[in-house]
Amino acid sequence: MATVTLSDMAHKLLSIEEITQQLQKTEPLTDERIDNESKVRFRFTPDWAHGIETVAGTAPVDVTMTINGTDRQMTKEAVLQAGANFGLPGAYMRKIPANFAEGLLNHHYSTGMGSEAFKVLSVADRISAFTRPTLVPFSNIQLLNSVVEGIQEIHGANTPIYADYKYANSLLRTDIRLIVPEAERVMDDTNMDDIPEGSWDTWLAGIHLSNSLIGKTQTSEEAFMFRWWCTNGCTTTLDSLGSWSRRRDGQEEDVYEWARTSVNEILGGMEHMFDQVQALTQLNVTGNTPDVLREIFAQYEVPVSQRESIMTRLVGMGEITMYHIMQAITEVANESDMEDRRRDRLMRIGGALPTTTFDTLKARVWREGHAADAEQLNPYEPLVMIAS
Repeated sequence: MATVTLSDMAHKLLSIEEITQQLQKTEPLTDERIDNESKVRFRFTPDWAHGIETVAGTAPVDVTMTINGTDRQMTKEAVLQAGANFGLPGAYMRKIPANFAEGLLNHHYSTGMGSEAFKVLSVADRISAFTRPTLVPFSNIQLLNSVVEGIQEIHGANTPIYADYKYANSLLRTDIRLIVPEAERVMDDTNMDDIPEGSWDTWLAGIHLSNSLIGKTQTSEEAFMFRWWCTNGCTTTLDSLGSWSRRRDGQEEDVYEWARTSVNEILGGMEHMFDQVQALTQLNVTGNTPDVLREIFAQYEVPVSQRESIMTRLVGMGEITMYHIMQAITEVANESDMEDRRRDRLMRIGGALPTTTFDTLKARVWREGHAADAEQLNPYEPLVMIAS
């Protein structure tokens, strides 16, 4: 049987150098404190919001903020956040006339400041975000370097490391999913029709690094599993690891060391996670697929449009296992027009399925022996859970 080589798939992935170049679009950051003693003024062009729905959050817009005599252009994210700081929703800011938006912000950031204070963050002299004045951003680039060091300590300095092409990078949130080709697992008897004849269904281990330069979400490292052939991936959380807490764990001087040392714990638990995924291939839900999907959709509040896409990928299949359902969900996350937040959510749903029981009520009935012989496998529980 053939295997999937790195050269076969590497063109679909990003190198560490390429992902670093993307992160450099939001770093390095400079900051300036503003309070009720600062001289602040905003200027909006009349059509500043034209077509803004299709503009990236980090892109510049025709709005200028002057701080103590220095003019700086603002990004879309910064303008909307400037309004949100004083209770003005983004949808409202985009809808009202430009002179109204300008007047409201000029009021709030002058006589309306009161005891409020903010740290204004700029990238290359372009105002990009606002944070609380005491926040110290954790650098995405330094976090990435720490994770790479942790991987190299385990697999060697020359081990290839790649990043999934599905990434997000803004001051609000950054998600990077690193892939380690040397940490692989071949899944048996998956019955997937996207694998060329004679090839293996190969999965790789990795690390999902998440961070917010403006402190809107916690900094975290989680296990990431990546499937070669379809480039599907899923994120799963280790309860013992959790996220970095500024209050509990410390500030900037400690977080980069934590990022490096956490890698060993994550990659050390990957074999068990792969066992859980393998167990899904034996969990036949052919006769109960609609029930299983309904419970997944309800439990994880999957939007209607994504539900339809997931079901479409299962139509026409003969035997359906929980492995097929997992792949359908994560395949939808691969769609090029998927919004980053929804993509991440789908990948997390996929990562949760190997340790979830569907349908809970029916699984209990089966275990109590009311519906089948006790020696038969429970079609509602992963094999790994039965064995434990």
